[in-house]
Amino acid sequence: MNLQTERIENHRAQFTIEIESDQLEDAKRKAARKISRQVRIKGFRKGKAPYGLVVREVGEGAVIEEALDALGDVLYKQALEESDVTPYGPGAFEDFKLEPAPTFVFSVPLQPEVDLKEYLDVRLVFDEPVVTDGEVDDALKLMRMRQVEVLDEEVEVTALGHRVTIAVDSEFVDGDPPDDEVQAEAEDALTAEADESQADADQEDTGPYIPKLGDTFVKDDNTQIILDPNEDPFTHGFVGNLIGAERGSDVLFELTIPDDDAEETIIGRRVSFVVTIKDIEAISIPELDDEFAQRASRDRGDEILDVAGLRQSVQQELERLAWEEAHSEYSGDVLEKIVDGAEIVYPDLMLNEYIDEMIREFEGNLQQQRLSLDDYLRLTNSSKDDLREQYREGAVHSLRHNLVLRELINAQAIEITDDDLELRLNSVIAGYGTSPEMRKLFDTPQMRVNISNELVMNHLNAHLAAIGRGEDTGTAIDEMKSRMLADTERARERSERLRRYREEDAADSDESSTSGDAAESPMLADAEESQPASESPAENASPNTAASDT
Repeated sequence: MNLQTERIENHRAQFTIEIESDQLEDAKRKAARKISRQVRIKGFRKGKAPYGLVVREVGEGAVIEEALDALGDVLYKQALEESDVTPYGPGAFEDFKLEPAPTFVFSVPLQPEVDLKEYLDVRLVFDEPVVTDGEVDDALKLMRMRQVEVLDEEVEVTALGHRVTIAVDSEFVDGDPPDDEVQAEAEDALTAEADESQADADQEDTGPYIPKLGDTFVKDDNTQIILDPNEDPFTHGFVGNLIGAERGSDVLFELTIPDDDAEETIIGRRVSFVVTIKDIEAISIPELDDEFAQRASRDRGDEILDVAGLRQSVQQELERLAWEEAHSEYSGDVLEKIVDGAEIVYPDLMLNEYIDEMIREFEGNLQQQRLSLDDYLRLTNSSKDDLREQYREGAVHSLRHNLVLRELINAQAIEITDDDLELRLNSVIAGYGTSPEMRKLFDTPQMRVNISNELVMNHLNAHLAAIGRGEDTGTAIDEMKSRMLADTERARERSERLRRYREEDAADSDESSTSGDAAESPMLADAEESQPASESPAENASPNTAASDT
């Protein structure tokens, strides 16, 4: 066998294999015997007919085709063994020539190759995040909103300060009409949730989205707001139009989007609203005082704090979250720059597999809306080839990034040790308690696989951030582990305090019940009946709350 290997387009190798004529003739006779076992030839038992008779019966072309199939498999395997080619997927038979000598031609998709170039020289400025007093105020306000007291659940007419549950349906009543309203509605219904990623990609390509006449501004079947004109949820003037509305009524009005309240593409646009008043409640919002701070800090599993202490605790947590978000975004920016500078080659087969997977996900989203892919193609007047082309750019982006990620993990020799895994597992469990039952619930083979994958990305992000700032990656990993240890200890302490608070509340409740039964005081009974029936704040705090930094 004479083998020649060369690189061809689309990141493939080509095998050109020349063999002796005798080898082909031998393969043809083996093929004829195989055919004779499958085809009844008069006067001969199966498998016993001579070569010439088999050729006359089925034709020489059928014999040659069978011979090429069998011989081609053998030759292809031999070529892979003798060459230095590492295939990405199965090869393809491309051609066969009989003259001047029997010659087979195969193409083989190659494994992707990534050259990261001078990736260690990539530098970006990291802007340290700053948490403002306003952000702390907003977080404290949200905590107060979670502890509102309902004074009256049967209010019939809205007023300032009421909490209302509403359904909102709104649309733009100005702007250019869609090219084909029926077509547009069909596409909107099909792609509302199924194709968000593709819509985002399209927006990046074509510029900001400009809504047309009749496009939805906001739609929500069940949302709860407090009627405060300084806190309009959608645009200025929204709350003011709801004052004085009756329970169960529909409120219709139009508003113009002001220039200080919206994206540039909708400033000055006119929007019509239909708001259904589903429920109205009179509420009392707790003041931000020491009494509230003590309750709120207790609910979070903190030490009992006053207003200043609660504010400091909230600010520290916001700073941790802001740093983590900024760090993640920064690592992503460094990765993007490395991808842009890398030399990446891969076979079309690999790209097509990515496109196939994206279309399968899209089809699954359609099925959740009780629609088929054929329905979508019919209503959008498109073909599967059109759909594949729509997903191509996104698939290329994902493929390039994943290949670079894989190469970076190898280049930086990122490995997750048992100690790393145990540290992160302890961090996950810490917020839920330290009992053996809790560890048994979380410490499963699948959980360890998930945590291992998460840790690989965490380590890689630490490496990327260190590279971008020109710092030592080993130091960055040590700092990451120190933060994880601190988070674990903080979550453990909160979980322990919440457990203690629950025990204290239970003891107080038992003592109160015992005292009440012994005294049998009508006055005490009346007082108890006047109190809202609620569990202690510690009982209301979920394990997730205990485990988190917010």
